[in-house]
Amino acid sequence: MKKHLLSLALVVSLVACSPSMKTTSSWTNSDKTVTANKTYKTIFISVITSKLELRTKMENEMATAAEKHGYIAIKSIDKFPPVAAGKKVTQDEALEIIRKAGADAILTTSVVDKTSETRYVPGTTTMYSPGFYGGYRGYYGGAYGGWGYTNPGYYTTDKTYFLETNLFDAASEATIWSCQSEVYNPTSIEKSSKQYTALLLNKAEEDGILKPLKT
Repeated sequence: MKKHLLSLALVVSLVACSPSMKTTSSWTNSDKTVTANKTYKTIFISVITSKLELRTKMENEMATAAEKHGYIAIKSIDKFPPVAAGKKVTQDEALEIIRKAGADAILTTSVVDKTSETRYVPGTTTMYSPGFYGGYRGYYGGAYGGWGYTNPGYYTTDKTYFLETNLFDAASEATIWSCQSEVYNPTSIEKSSKQYTALLLNKAEEDGILKPLKT
């Protein structure tokens, strides 16, 4: 019984600490001439951050998620690796590289804000009884002589990341879709990026901007 209860406590703890995410708002370009008769198949993925490790991990995970939806994914880290200071690529040069790679859509993601809030989680004490056994003495021993398992209270810091994702038409450079999202208590942003991309693609498909290529 004790082993079972400890396992249950562990499951509850993991669920409580697991990240949750949701889209909070989205915008779709109403100009139908931009996306008329277009089916986007190849997505250029770019995570806008100065942290190279974060950029690499997120783009890898996002590309994997996009490919599971049937899209061809191109990562910016493969086309625009870190360069020496002073050797920056212009916007026109970047677009030319993206188009030559075969991308018909460009997906950019950036963390626009982050908040932290510390709260106290009170402890709990659960009393257990050995059960009814041993006749008269066993009955009262079980009723009044139980034992307890205490889970002490603790402080925890909740973190919320606010992300913005934009989808551009590679040919016209027009913004065709924008989505704002919240990620709550991720163990790390990069580890949540696969789930986050799946959420975004589902939303883009729901909004009619992307057409599901794989079900």
